[in-house]
This record gives sequence, C-alpha cells and structure tokens, in this order.
Amino acid sequence: MAVVTQYVNPRSELESRISSLESEQTTLLTEISSLKEKLATLELERHANSLTNEVEALRTEKAVLEEKIATYSGSSPTQSYTV
Repeated sequence: MAVVTQYVNPRSELESRISSLESEQTTLLTEISSLKEKLATLELERHANSLTNEVEALRTEKAVLEEKIATYSGSSPTQSYTV
C-alpha cells in the first residue's frame, strides 16, 4: 500500500486564504452599504406615512371645528368668528 504525502506550501495556503477573505470583505462591505441605504429609505417612508396620517387627522379636526363654528354663526348672525 503506497502512502501519498502531499506537500502543502503554508505561504501559498495563507495567500489563498487572504485573497478569499479580502474578496468576502469587499462583498460584505458592498452589501452592508446597500442595506443601510435601503433601511434609511424605509425609515423615511415610514416617517412620511406617519406625517401624512397626522396631517389628514388635523385637516379632519379643522373641518369639524369649522362646521361647528358655522352652525353657531348661522344661529347668531350678530356674532362673527374668524378662523
């Protein structure tokens, strides 16, 4: 039975490992940058939607108050309210 011994050059093994790790590092940095940008966009969208809902609620409240004032103005012509 023959035993085959392979000689592995530690330097070339380390160089290969370093090359692989540098490649992975570059890929990860690119992906992280992309994910951060996506997260920032999603946070801005959430904030915009929240503000949209708040503004709509304020518009509704304003309209309700204007209607109530109009009912008082209609029953008492001598009083005038400015909004």
